[in-house]
Amino acid sequence: MSQDTGPRLAATVIVLSVLAYPLLALRVYIRISTRAWGADDWSMLFAAIPFTALTVACLGGAFNGVGGHEAELGEEKVSVGLHWFFFFEVFYCIAIVPIKLSISLMEMRIASSKKSFVTSLWVTSAMFIIMNVISLFVIIFHCNPISWAWDTTTPGGHCNSQTTLTNIYYADTAVNIFTDWFCALLPIPLLWSIQLNRNSKVSVVFLLSLGVLASLSACIRLKYTVNLNNSSDYIHGVGDIVIWGYAENGIGMVVGCLSTLRPLFRRVFHLGSSNAGGASSKMNGTRSKAGRRNYVNCEAGYELPEGVRPSDRDVVVKGGTVKETSIRDSDSEEHILSDYPGIKMTRSVLQETSFATTSTTGTSP
Repeated sequence: MSQDTGPRLAATVIVLSVLAYPLLALRVYIRISTRAWGADDWSMLFAAIPFTALTVACLGGAFNGVGGHEAELGEEKVSVGLHWFFFFEVFYCIAIVPIKLSISLMEMRIASSKKSFVTSLWVTSAMFIIMNVISLFVIIFHCNPISWAWDTTTPGGHCNSQTTLTNIYYADTAVNIFTDWFCALLPIPLLWSIQLNRNSKVSVVFLLSLGVLASLSACIRLKYTVNLNNSSDYIHGVGDIVIWGYAENGIGMVVGCLSTLRPLFRRVFHLGSSNAGGASSKMNGTRSKAGRRNYVNCEAGYELPEGVRPSDRDVVVKGGTVKETSIRDSDSEEHILSDYPGIKMTRSVLQETSFATTSTTGTSP
């Protein structure tokens, strides 16, 4: 007889929830402090509600029979476990939608200037939203009355064919796997066409591509779903399905939040440069190099026109022009802008910045 998977389920839920909630809080802090709050943040924040309900359902199932053996649990405990499993199925379908939608919306912000990318993201988003809504209704109304899904003692109750429910599981999992891979691989051609240094491109692509881990969880869950049809111990068989179903949601939330925290990583680990390294300026016949410890302020404002990338823009300053020739780091925002001191982002893409420089008197060569 195989081991009870209840303790493993509880451990999975605890580990992923301990990671997910603090990362969500950090995401909210970063987005508000950088004035970069968007629709993707609202979607992830809303996802916390059904994700919390899913967490409760999984923990409730772990301590009430899910993953155990029917012969050891008894009829009453099996009924309680199936009740918690029903809640898991419902909140899985509800939670996965805003989590995946948040990741799609974030990529839409990055790809805002590329209509084909945005359109393809909306199509894939519509696919998983429709599929999960269908799955939700099929699961809820699979049995009549609904309570017959966990309590078969109700007189006159019945459930539809198990084949119908199994086919819905297959279709839902297949759509989720496809959309996970699509969203994970999309940043590669998208970011490679942007004028950004290689290290920054690799780091952003890596963070967004972590969504493949959620897809792997879905693949493993599909394997246990297939095996469930041949299982004579149903309550034990659903244990692994719950584990990997929760992992799919938890990893999705972790990855979705982690990919927005690059500004925090730069502050904590002093990654990248806070100044425009490699930038040169001509100021009244004097040449100076912007560096880390330069303190002469030149105040200027500029507007970034649509279609102009951060790696090729002119900044008009008092006494001359500063032309940035390289970008050493990037955010996960729609314009992938560097974290210069004094920069303030507005929704109209109007920016104000100040540069610190030191000058050495002499003639330009």
